[in-house]
Amino acid sequence: MASMNPAALARDVVEAKVERSVGAPPAVIRGLLDAAPQPNGKLLLVFPGWPGIPRIETREGRPAWLYLQQHVEEMKPLLHQAGISLMTVDCPTDQWGVRGPSPTACDDHYRSSEQHASDVRSLLRRTSELTGLRTFYVMGHSYGAVSSHWLALRMGEELAGSIHSAAQSVPGGGAFTQYAFSVAGIQPSQMPKTSIYLHHRDDLCRFTPYDFAKARGVNGLMTVIGGNRWSEPCGKASFHSYAERSQEVGAALVRWINDGVITPLIKGPSD
Repeated sequence: MASMNPAALARDVVEAKVERSVGAPPAVIRGLLDAAPQPNGKLLLVFPGWPGIPRIETREGRPAWLYLQQHVEEMKPLLHQAGISLMTVDCPTDQWGVRGPSPTACDDHYRSSEQHASDVRSLLRRTSELTGLRTFYVMGHSYGAVSSHWLALRMGEELAGSIHSAAQSVPGGGAFTQYAFSVAGIQPSQMPKTSIYLHHRDDLCRFTPYDFAKARGVNGLMTVIGGNRWSEPCGKASFHSYAERSQEVGAALVRWINDGVITPLIKGPSD
C-alpha cells in the first residue's frame, strides 16, 4: 500500500486489528494521530495518565475521545513546528472496561505483557502503511509510564527512544493495587540507553515521587522546576502536570527527539 503524506491526515484516528486467541471477541487498538504540517518522519506515541484509557473512536465520521493529556496538547504546536507528529495511544477495545474516571481494565498485567507490545506493533505497522512515518518514540505520563517502561524493554531497537514522564511508581492501592505495581521491579540496567526520565523536582502527587526518576535516570534525567500547583497534587494545574512549564518541557522534548540533547534542568524565565 502506498503511503500518503501524514499531514494530509491532520487529526485522525488510526485503527488496527489485534491478534487474540481462538474464540475471544475481536478487538482493535486505536491511536489519535496529530500529524505535523511538515513531518520529519518522527512520531511521538503518547500514553496518557490516569485512568489511562482515552477511549478513542470515530463518531459520525469524526474523532472522539474521553480525554487527552492537557499539557501534551499545550506543547503540540512546538513539536509540530519541529516536524514531530504525535499520536495518543489507547488501550485495545477488549481492555476498555467500564467508562469512567477510574479504570477497571488495562492494568499492569496487560501493560507489562508481550501482548501489549504486539498490539502496539500492529498499530505502528498500520500507521506506517498510511503515513510513511517509521521513527517511533514513546512517552508515558504518570500511569501511562507503565506502558513506556515495558514497551522500551520489550520493543528495544524498534523504538528510537522512550520518555518516562512523572512516572507512577507507587501502586494505586485498594481497588487499584494492580495499577503501577510492576515498574519497581524493573532494574535501571535493563532499560535501553535511549530511555530517559522527565519529572518535576517538587512533584507532590504521592504516587509519582521524584526520587524514583532521580534514581533511575542513569541514561538521562530532565528535571522541571517552577510553575503552578493550584490543583490537587495529581491534577492538571500542578507540578505533576508541568502547569505553566509546558512550553519549556515541549522545547526540551524537541531537543532530545531531534538532536539527542538532554536538558538537565527545565525552568521558566523567572526561575
